[in-house]
Amino acid sequence: MMSRRLFGLSTGALPTGFVSVGGLLALLLFSAAPAHGQLRRGTDETRLLNDASARESRGDFDGAESVLRQLLEADPSSSGGLFALDRVLRAKGEVAQILLVVDAFLEREPESSGVRHLKLRVLLELDSLDALQAEAERWFDLESKSEVSYREVARLYERAFGSSRALEVLRRGRREVGGDALALEIGDVLAAAGDREGAVDEWVRAIADDGGQSVAIARRVQGLTQGREDAGRHLVRSLARSDLLPKRRAGARIALDLGLGAEALQISRDVAGELRGRARELFLNEVARRARENELAQTASWALEQLGEGASTPAARRQFDQRILDVALAAGDTVTALDAQRRIAASFGEGSVDRRRATAQVIRFESPGADPARLGGLLRDFRDEFPNAPELDDLAATVAAGLQARGDAVGAASVLEGIDGPRSGIERGYLFFDAGEIEEGRRALLLALSGLAPADATEVIQLVSLMGRLSGAGSELLATASVQAHRGLASDAARTLEEGVDALDESDQPPLLAEAARIADRGGVQSRAALIRLKIVMDFPDSPEVGAATLALARYRATEPEGVAPAITLLEQLITSRPNAAVVPDARLELERLRGRAR
Repeated sequence: MMSRRLFGLSTGALPTGFVSVGGLLALLLFSAAPAHGQLRRGTDETRLLNDASARESRGDFDGAESVLRQLLEADPSSSGGLFALDRVLRAKGEVAQILLVVDAFLEREPESSGVRHLKLRVLLELDSLDALQAEAERWFDLESKSEVSYREVARLYERAFGSSRALEVLRRGRREVGGDALALEIGDVLAAAGDREGAVDEWVRAIADDGGQSVAIARRVQGLTQGREDAGRHLVRSLARSDLLPKRRAGARIALDLGLGAEALQISRDVAGELRGRARELFLNEVARRARENELAQTASWALEQLGEGASTPAARRQFDQRILDVALAAGDTVTALDAQRRIAASFGEGSVDRRRATAQVIRFESPGADPARLGGLLRDFRDEFPNAPELDDLAATVAAGLQARGDAVGAASVLEGIDGPRSGIERGYLFFDAGEIEEGRRALLLALSGLAPADATEVIQLVSLMGRLSGAGSELLATASVQAHRGLASDAARTLEEGVDALDESDQPPLLAEAARIADRGGVQSRAALIRLKIVMDFPDSPEVGAATLALARYRATEPEGVAPAITLLEQLITSRPNAAVVPDARLELERLRGRAR
């Protein structure tokens, strides 16, 4: 780096020894008399710039420099040539030489902010801070009422002297320019210095009366590493207090983009209340879109509902309700979803297929939490309006399952009365199990199998098949556990089987433990399932269930840290000890996969 003393003076006051050489060079290069006469502006400039660029791309920096100096000798005010020469000199490590060329340019174009900024940047890079400050003052004198000079100098001062000096420059610029000048830049410096509240106050001032700059400021708040949410709320609340509607509208947009649900909903309501006609419609559509993008379901639903109120036909209103339904379901807001679904159902004509399907969906939404009496009434009303509806079986089963999960077996039985179908048959079977009527329950499940989809039938087939192999006591224990699992109590069901098998015949224990492990798996309690399978492997090594238990246990162990090696050992033991077991082909594939991971 060249010394600060060398560049401590402006180029107009360099040491004598430097002028004797540099000044002569300047006179040779920048004599004004022949400049414009020797170059046809445009055509020749483009040709020389292209020539220099080609040389630069080949790494011929000396050649590129020579061409560019030829251009600048003919036309010292060629900004393209100047910036190209700066790039070439940087590649050569001789950036200081650009200063004489810059000064020659500025003699002709003193108000060129880009070139003046280039000079300041070079002085900073050369650590010539005194010259930097002197040049900055000259720029201020030339353009005291322009924000550009203060903005660019502040950025350089922040690097050279720190944020406090940068703030001094920006506030000086505000005094000269007036109003809220440089608010964006002042806010940026304050934010970098850790003054988030002060930064937000300035960013509020930076938002134009027409709401301009709101997107840029939202990005700044999102970029804060600490206190982002508090800063966002402060910004939005400040804008909400503005007397100008565009600023309040900008506040709504920022609240949505920052994901501030309560603030977004409140300010959006206020703004919408002041808009009319097409302007209101456009605003509400924007709110709905941004709210969905930022997962603000309540705000999105409100905006869509407002749009729906202006719909001219039931079909148009239904489109908005469908969008509300989609938003609410994606956010898990069942209350809003249910309200929208009710409106959708009511919009269709009585007795229509669409009304039937929409009403069935209302009952499905209500079944998890509604009062049993209300559910029964809804289902009765549905049966009265649509006595032969294909949804009756599924609806009755859904309602009955919900009632069973809440321990209301009587209500569940009442709902199923008079309903025939595979789904209702399954629910009826579990009600029989709950009442201790094991054989009736098993028969109901068998009758329902033919109408079930294969994916739903697998679990039922396993259950009824297992019951056929167990003793009476084993079947009763399994029936009790299956009712618990059906009601969503997987952990309790697995525990019931695990603790109850000790009182049964030894032949009943391995298959019931295997069922307990499957129930635990389906309920998401994999660790408990692994312990149960380990018990099968350790306590019943000769049982038919050992093969499947070992394979499942190995797969579980492979998911644990440092579990691949033990899993490989389990699989190797399974394959060698039971080579003819039905699970061995799957075990070999799993072993090959795990060995590949272990390499």
